[in-house]
Amino acid sequence: MAGHTRERPRVAVVGSVNIDLVVTVDRLALPGETILASEYAEAVGGKGFNQAVAAAKLVPTHLVGRVGDDSFGARAIADAERRGVDVEEVARTGVPTGRALIEVSRGGENRIVVAPLANHAVTPELVIAALNRVRPVAVLTQLEIPFAAVAAAASWCEANGARFMLNPSPMAVLPSESVRPADPLIVNEWEAEELIGKLPPAERVDVTDHAAAVSALRRTARSVVITAGSRGATFGTDTESGHSPTTPLEAVDTTGAGDEFAGTLLASLASGLPFARAVSRANTAAAALVVTPRSER
Repeated sequence: MAGHTRERPRVAVVGSVNIDLVVTVDRLALPGETILASEYAEAVGGKGFNQAVAAAKLVPTHLVGRVGDDSFGARAIADAERRGVDVEEVARTGVPTGRALIEVSRGGENRIVVAPLANHAVTPELVIAALNRVRPVAVLTQLEIPFAAVAAAASWCEANGARFMLNPSPMAVLPSESVRPADPLIVNEWEAEELIGKLPPAERVDVTDHAAAVSALRRTARSVVITAGSRGATFGTDTESGHSPTTPLEAVDTTGAGDEFAGTLLASLASGLPFARAVSRANTAAAALVVTPRSER
């Protein structure tokens, strides 16, 4: 039909929504040490929220999760909507909205502790019902929600021909049947080392060799991406593999960089970009985020 435009793919992020309590310090505190912060800020975050915001810059994106029936929950929903995320599948609960306690150094390093709270009320039933309504072509999830909800997302994708993407953060013990459909499994260097350490001894490799580490982890997932911050990302699939470099930049705040990468990769792969180009685009998005002050994001 003349003038017809193909509808953009619809994706879903199943994951956490938190209120980030952020302190800026000259350096990260040592164990047992008390230091003074120079700045304090509150912002909506959580891996699910951050990844959905990143994906929504490129394709229609639905967030599936739970927030508290409190002012923070209302703020999170309003912020997501303002950033272009569809929040019809974000449910309210009597448990308070999740919190993340974030310490950021002047050099851009961070340390994060998450209190899941309402995120622990994300159930398999909620996930399946939401995905049945949304019918996304690809789903991305993480581990700040109960693993049963993650497994439900994986099962739904397998049954409905959708792409399942997994960012196993924070790291936990992962049953192989839930990792195997991941396309891709997205991990940083530390997470890759943890997963490789759980392989049979004969299959373990030196994780500093990212290409070898990707090959090793591909025994557990359909495709793999290992991110390494300013050193780019290494990837492997059935048909292609390689390394995508990134431009060296002076980071202001690295918080959320991995989520920006994952959400951009979700949208790019769902849009049909070749894997290498999708990884390159995700690298570029993450690099742009770390040089942007939190107040300007």
